[in-house]
Amino acid sequence: MPSRAAVVTAAIGDPVRLRLLQELIAGPAAVSELVRRLKAGQSNVSNHLSLLRAAGLVVPRRRGRLIEYALAGPAVAQLVEVLSSLAGPPPAARRAELAEARTCYDHLAGRLGVALFDRLTESGAIVDEHRSGVLRLGPHANEVFGRLGVALGRLPRSRRRFAFRCLDWTERRPHLGGALGAEVARAFERQGWTRRRPRSRRLDAAPRAWRALTASGA
Repeated sequence: MPSRAAVVTAAIGDPVRLRLLQELIAGPAAVSELVRRLKAGQSNVSNHLSLLRAAGLVVPRRRGRLIEYALAGPAVAQLVEVLSSLAGPPPAARRAELAEARTCYDHLAGRLGVALFDRLTESGAIVDEHRSGVLRLGPHANEVFGRLGVALGRLPRSRRRFAFRCLDWTERRPHLGGALGAEVARAFERQGWTRRRPRSRRLDAAPRAWRALTASGA
């Protein structure tokens, strides 16, 4: 019996299946919608979705009479982000829909996430160790993150990586990943600077989200 890794690798190795995953990165979609976007036959799309479902990468969801497919979880979304940054981005329509602000796993991505990363490094809140991709807190970390609503001394303990540079597939530049990135994303949402869209990874970023980057010194 093939290993789990072999099944997943085979599933994402086909260009059509990767394209389907990229289409679903914005949110759930019905087979008919995917057929229209890919300009492919319905049986072809259905067969590919069946293979992706068997690999545990997509799940069907019922919405009224309609059956939609969605990525199986945030880890799959992050995998698609990484693959897109290496193999090429999804179609322009999907990029445009997600480019301003979205979640990547559980941290901020898109133009907002990249701008945040730039301001954090420029202000000395984080220091970017380019060779390793690891980030460490800088001399102004407590002040800058505090203005963003993140109390560094009160962060919950976690086994996950604290902070790292995550390549953004729409901007082709890094944004802040890890436990610290997730806490910043929660702070933005808690303060009403960003708002999640139903059934989508896209975020609505209020003007004050952008103003906060300057006002905080970030």
